Amino acid sequence: MPAAMSIPPAILRDMQEVGRDLYRLALVTSHGGNLSVRDGSAMWITGTGTMLGRLQERHIARVHANGSHDGPPPSSDTFLHTTIYALGGAAAVVHAHPRHAIALSFDTGCFVPGDLEGQLHLKQVPVVEAGERQVEQIAHALQSSLVVLLRGHGAYARGQSLWEALHWITALEESAHIEVIRRSMTPR
Repeated sequence: MPAAMSIPPAILRDMQEVGRDLYRLALVTSHGGNLSVRDGSAMWITGTGTMLGRLQERHIARVHANGSHDGPPPSSDTFLHTTIYALGGAAAVVHAHPRHAIALSFDTGCFVPGDLEGQLHLKQVPVVEAGERQVEQIAHALQSSLVVLLRGHGAYARGQSLWEALHWITALEESAHIEVIRRSMTPR
């Protein structure tokens, strides 16, 4: 990789560790999900189809404000990440596929956690319908919510760091898992 493309060591380390945690916690498949970190008017983002559990510097692209990039082809979610950053309020974005939260996304327009931690931190999680306006809807929803679900697909979380965004993804999945267990114990 050219010297000009050198990722700041702290950003690389955080991307590697958060990616590894997402994989180990089964919040992404071997090649699922993506991560990005804002860096001035540019961002560092995982490449298309990379393995978050085994990230290396060569798997991360730098996307410039004009849309050009250095490194591997950036994630297919690049436009969504740049839109989230353009609206402000985020320094990092994590996209994962939390199973229980995805399962609940099929039947609601907004997931309201029943557990105390979910109520305290997440309050409510908007569910966006896949389609032509999903990028705009997810980016706008993340202005007032910490995490958003894309129906039947996955979750996007924002934070001031990758660690904060990871926290919201894991909090969502914990709340969703509790809700699934609760529903399985309640006679219908």
